[in-house]
Amino acid sequence: MVEQDSQQPQAKHYKQELDRGLQVIHNVLMTISGVAPTASVFIIAPIALWVGGTGAFWSFIIAGIIGIGMAFAYAEAGTAFPVTGGEWALVSRCLGRPLGFVSLVFMLISVIVIPSSIALGASQYLSVIWEGAADPMWQKIIAAIIMLVVGGLAVLQIKTNSFIQGVLLGIELVAVLAITILGFANVHQSGSVLIDPVIFDEAGTAAGVGFGLIMSAVVFAIFCYNGYGGAIVFSEETKRARKNIARAILWTLLITVLVEIIPITAAIMGAPDLNEFMAPGGSPMQYILTTLGNDTVNTVISLLVFVAIFNSCLAIVVLMSRIVFGSGRDKVWPEPISAWLAKVHPNFKSPWVAALTMAIIGAILCATTTKTYVITFTGVVLGFTYILIAASSIAVRVRFKNLPDHYKMPMWPFWPCLSLVGVIYMLYKLTEGQWKDLVIVIGAAIGALIYYYAYLYPRRGKKWIMLEAVEEDATQTGESL
Repeated sequence: MVEQDSQQPQAKHYKQELDRGLQVIHNVLMTISGVAPTASVFIIAPIALWVGGTGAFWSFIIAGIIGIGMAFAYAEAGTAFPVTGGEWALVSRCLGRPLGFVSLVFMLISVIVIPSSIALGASQYLSVIWEGAADPMWQKIIAAIIMLVVGGLAVLQIKTNSFIQGVLLGIELVAVLAITILGFANVHQSGSVLIDPVIFDEAGTAAGVGFGLIMSAVVFAIFCYNGYGGAIVFSEETKRARKNIARAILWTLLITVLVEIIPITAAIMGAPDLNEFMAPGGSPMQYILTTLGNDTVNTVISLLVFVAIFNSCLAIVVLMSRIVFGSGRDKVWPEPISAWLAKVHPNFKSPWVAALTMAIIGAILCATTTKTYVITFTGVVLGFTYILIAASSIAVRVRFKNLPDHYKMPMWPFWPCLSLVGVIYMLYKLTEGQWKDLVIVIGAAIGALIYYYAYLYPRRGKKWIMLEAVEEDATQTGESL
């Protein structure tokens, strides 16, 4: 049963504490940086190729269709309640506080684990110019330094961060452009490897790829595209949020799909030997760089991938600082923790305590742990989060009839229902024969509900104070692009 906020003051709005200075293009640049398309192509897409062979091409197509449905869901629910905090802030309002807090815990798990894991992989791309970077000790040190540096940058004004991330994004995209040019300029495979996909066994024998393998690889393709919904986190910093957040989400998804699927297709078509290209445990993109290019090209592009990893960590820390700031502002945690996390820098208008806290936690994780395989675990978390967002986009039209004018998706509720089917099937394939991640995620959800009912619910009206979205006046609005 969805709780009503009967004990909190009605028709009260949050203060405009953050700097509302972003146009759509600024939001898009920051959100795409968090998606990290270059890192996805070089680090995650290879897993889809190992699992689905050349059928990974169709896996990315299917993931894009699911992404369209989820983007519409994010756009409608996000513009209905354009508040800082991300998914949990929407779920809380659409589906109730208990599920909202579960969503918050899921988000905290993701945003703490993912950037640390990405940072731990950065040193391998520095090893092309410094062999010592591959040493396990230096892997941890380099990763911890990255987290601390991006934490300092995340404190800066939002428009400054947008500029920094935009420049770094432009630099890193040279890497995927290089793969695209090398692949299409040196085509070695016919289109049949896409139409009739193949995969190779350990003996190097080719076999056809069935629908089951393609769907298994969809999990990793969805993970590659994930992050377009992050645009909602900047709702209180984006001008004309009730319209422009939807535009930012849809543009981010479109650009992400194109920037990833084109170089992946080029790499498949350009690979001289598909068996070597898709060899499990290998590096398909570096295979393309070295066989179709040379060692110099590989060195330069490897350094660009390092830039991509740094930019991704920066974007994620900036994003998650807003999520944590929102939880502190709503008084979700005991004092003085909530008050600290809700602090805004007087000059930069940024949630500086939340940013530094997340960066320090990330640095500690990097310095005390080893690189782990987190894609399947975060994929399960992501799947449940998508289910909650899709359900929220359905509930928002059913439950709320008098909201201010905001974006509404076409063909409602077809798109969120389509995404629900796709995501539930993805979870089935992801946990098929492997229940450990599912058990951990369910355990996290149970722990979140225990905290909610033991601490927050008895203090309702004093804790978790959800107010209305900040509404802009005429002087704050601007053109979308």
